Amino acid sequence: MTGFGRGEITRNGLTITVEIRSVNNRYCEISLKLPGLFQPMEQELRDLIQKQVDRGKLSITVRAEFPVAATSSVPSFDVGAAKALMTQLEQLRAELKLDEPITLNHIMRFDSLYTSKESDGLDAATKSVLIDAILAAIVNLKKMRKEEGDHLQADLTERLNVIESTCAQIGSMSKERLPEAKKKMTDRIQALLDSEQTLDPGRLELEVALLADKLDITEEIVRMGSHIAYFRKAMEGSEPAGRKINFLIQEMHREVNTMGSKANHSAIAHLVVELKEILEIIREQIQNIE
Repeated sequence: MTGFGRGEITRNGLTITVEIRSVNNRYCEISLKLPGLFQPMEQELRDLIQKQVDRGKLSITVRAEFPVAATSSVPSFDVGAAKALMTQLEQLRAELKLDEPITLNHIMRFDSLYTSKESDGLDAATKSVLIDAILAAIVNLKKMRKEEGDHLQADLTERLNVIESTCAQIGSMSKERLPEAKKKMTDRIQALLDSEQTLDPGRLELEVALLADKLDITEEIVRMGSHIAYFRKAMEGSEPAGRKINFLIQEMHREVNTMGSKANHSAIAHLVVELKEILEIIREQIQNIE
């Protein structure tokens, strides 16, 4: 689901700011932009984030402001590499015939020019600030996503109500069809018989029973009701339900298809088409649900 979350933690003069932007995705995809000093922690941070966020394409940016006195934690700047980079950028500017001059701001964007003075990696205090900032950003992201989720839940609930009422209508129409189908079968069979022959009531009842079984969609209606109830329960729960709901929609599609094939009736067929359209809208929407 879409959303934005920002977390900023300041401790002992160190300030770390984390911004997370999320867009819809069926899975959890993470794009993580870290200062050079934090690169060794990348996999650890990815694992942390994936435990907190189940779905979404996440773009995460981490910025750090170190205290001046903390020289042991402040990364050093590779001046030689910066000079070489400046030369390359000037050559590129001339090649592209750009008027804009190369500034220090352009140079500072290259994280590869920073190197940490710590041989043993980040200290525990710095790691703690970084992790807390990420968790704070995730909390704010989830808050925004929940607001969107509440609106989506209201829309899905309304569509489920329509599905429920339409299924009830289909069930009622299906029951009314049996006497009509019985009369049509009797008339067709009688027309095929000679005028002197009589229709065997027992045989007719057997054929009608077989026809009723073919036309009966009670089981499909009951299962649809069960799926709808479980759908509502999943939306109201606190656990991630996106994948569960996606499976439910697949099952509901199967039930609706069976209704259409069993009913063999134009009015019911039109209602089945409407149900399929609603289910397709829901299927697209639930790809955004965590």
